[in-house]
Amino acid sequence: MSEPAMKTMNVEYAIIGAGTAGLGAYSKISRQTDSLVMIQDGPYGTTCARVGCMPSKLMITAADYAHHLTTSEFFGVTATGRVDGRKVFERLRRERDNRFVANNLRYVDKIPAHHKLEGRARFIGPGRLRVDESVEVNAKRFILACGSRPAISKVFEPVMARVLTSDTVFELEDLPRSVAVIGTGVIALELGQALHRLGFVRKVESANVVDAEAV
Repeated sequence: MSEPAMKTMNVEYAIIGAGTAGLGAYSKISRQTDSLVMIQDGPYGTTCARVGCMPSKLMITAADYAHHLTTSEFFGVTATGRVDGRKVFERLRRERDNRFVANNLRYVDKIPAHHKLEGRARFIGPGRLRVDESVEVNAKRFILACGSRPAISKVFEPVMARVLTSDTVFELEDLPRSVAVIGTGVIALELGQALHRLGFVRKVESANVVDAEAV
């Protein structure tokens, strides 16, 4: 059986990535021309909405409430409470998926089908892309909005089963007993502070539960 013929697309603009930057570029360019395509590898929804700023802020909000419980006595207000880690993550994913990601997906759904192409793009020559092994894209201009992924050093290979990244931490079922945050980027600092505050309350409530610490 012969392999299916390679499909070819000829456009003026090829946008690689449908995250925040790619969608911003699409919004501006699509007002000027219909000769464009936006290529996305993986699920739509943007890094910010799925695994970045927005779920991180949702965790920070929960952590703020926990922090107020532990510091309220300073202001003459006695308060007690308990952090339910499962409910913290359930609420985080519910708000993330049903509000932030959903809003983004609704916008993507409105983009004409001929402007969207799903698959992994790679350059095969000047002005030429191949998306997976099924579509060749010839374009006059390329916009690289590929985003990024966490890089895990080889030094962590012996404990890889215990390693989390910003792509996976929000999928936890419950708060960890302890965690070390490696890195000082914005998301790392936010997660470190939030996990520490949430973990501190768990330690207060139960002497045999170790609090989360940011390193």
